[in-house]
Amino acid sequence: MCFFSLVPIGEVISRYPFLKQYEGFNLYDDWNEEDYFLLATGDVHISGHFYLDIFEDNIRKWLSKTGLAKPLSADTRIEGMLINGNLICGGCVINKEGDYGPFVYVGGNITCQSMLLGGAYVVVNGDVSAAEVVMTDYNHGHFACEGTIYAPVFIANDHNTYIKQHVNELFYYNDRLGDHPEENNGYEDDESGADFFSKELARHLDNPLTQTFEELLMDLENGEFVLKGQTGTLKDAAYWQEKIAQNYRNLKRVPAIYKTEDLCLAVLQKTFYALPFVPEQYITAALCKELVEKDGFAIREIPERFISQELCMLAAQKGTMLQFIPAQFIREELIVAVFTNSRTQPDINDVPAEFITEDLLVQYVLLGKGLWLDKACTAMGLSKIAVIKKVIDAGIEYVDTIFANHCSREAFDYAQLLYNKSAYQPEWDKYINTYRNKLGRIGIAV
Repeated sequence: MCFFSLVPIGEVISRYPFLKQYEGFNLYDDWNEEDYFLLATGDVHISGHFYLDIFEDNIRKWLSKTGLAKPLSADTRIEGMLINGNLICGGCVINKEGDYGPFVYVGGNITCQSMLLGGAYVVVNGDVSAAEVVMTDYNHGHFACEGTIYAPVFIANDHNTYIKQHVNELFYYNDRLGDHPEENNGYEDDESGADFFSKELARHLDNPLTQTFEELLMDLENGEFVLKGQTGTLKDAAYWQEKIAQNYRNLKRVPAIYKTEDLCLAVLQKTFYALPFVPEQYITAALCKELVEKDGFAIREIPERFISQELCMLAAQKGTMLQFIPAQFIREELIVAVFTNSRTQPDINDVPAEFITEDLLVQYVLLGKGLWLDKACTAMGLSKIAVIKKVIDAGIEYVDTIFANHCSREAFDYAQLLYNKSAYQPEWDKYINTYRNKLGRIGIAV
């Protein structure tokens, strides 16, 4: 193989001045003289996968082992990669990161198993020939090919992709150009509301349960073979255990033969979010209670037939949000329990109007900051100052909440009447000192 050399950017510009014509070359004008390019002056042969995310530590380690004549130091800034020849890759060309990436220029052709591009700025002066898939994904990246894309499947999904020609015998989709066959468009699933890719694409994949670009992306990121009839990636029980360990959502795609009760329960021990992907026969009332006991937020994924008043109260006690509780189970005591055990500020906006009373609003402020108290009082025609006075009545410690979030002349006067006394003097003086400037802004001199 041809080893890369670390070359200062100034030297790269001097030897290859035409690179400055590309917008992605020093796109943000933040390169400096201490920055480098990886330069290969001839063809690059890689037996495995070829990774473009050279900003990532694990990829830098890979480069040090496979593509460089000398190791990279931790502070070496590499901004791009130039191959002044062909890239012959036995595996996949992989750019996982979608938000950003290096500048990459290949002067010749690319030959690979599949190619996945995300946030990198990639220019290929020749052709790209892939045995399976070429996929560009997400709108932060850029890909320009001056030759032809040869691949059974070519997908450009919300990505700045510019090509002159493409030859794709199985499937082509480009949502920016819209020049693909109509049957290659995706659709919304009636049952889940999820956006699925075209059934035309699905029939060419080796797993019929792969239905979204995100799922296909996860497989390509791993350098897997994905098309029907492939023999390069063994997708047995061990494979699916590893896939689920990477992302619990992969449980959805496990073939029935491997989706055992033990496998499903093992996933649920790690996250309740996997519950929608578990076959109904494995879901029991005891399992649902166990999940809610562990995390109150699990109530959001519990099948309706298992939800009860008791389970909702358990969720409230374990910490959840009112929006995850079915309307028919909401009671005042449950609302207070949710507010009491909330991991975040209680949200009165989640409370059905019929339950919003003066006493509930008092509890709302006592248990949090009462951030939407004004809105709730206005909507329900309730007196905000009446609520505030009851909060102040509950104890001097709540003066802090009122002065911080609901300070007014009337609230101050009422608090002063109750607590500016010898029995409470240290606490009262503390609040006065803390909020002296704020009180002054509303005309209260203390």
